[in-house]
Amino acid sequence: MKYRVRNTEGQELEIPSLADLHALYDGGFLGDDDLVRAETSARWVRAGVMPALRGVRDRRADPRKMAMLLAAALAIAAGLALLLAR
Repeated sequence: MKYRVRNTEGQELEIPSLADLHALYDGGFLGDDDLVRAETSARWVRAGVMPALRGVRDRRADPRKMAMLLAAALAIAAGLALLLAR
C-alpha cells in the first residue's frame, strides 16, 4: 500500500510502502507533526500518533535508556576489572 506524506509547509511526497515510511520516520526524515494518509484513506493522521510507527516513537522518546544501559555495562566492566586485578 502506498502512503502520502504532507509536511508542515504543505509539500507532499508519495511513499511506496509501510517499510519505506517506517525507515523515513526512523531516520528522522519525517517528524511527528507530518501528516500521513494511506492511499485507500481520505483521512490524514499525524505521524506521531500512527500505531504502525509506535516502536520508532518509543525508541526516540527515551534516548536516556541507551545511555543508562551503557553506563551500567561500563560499571559492570569496571567492577569485574577491579575483582580480577586483586
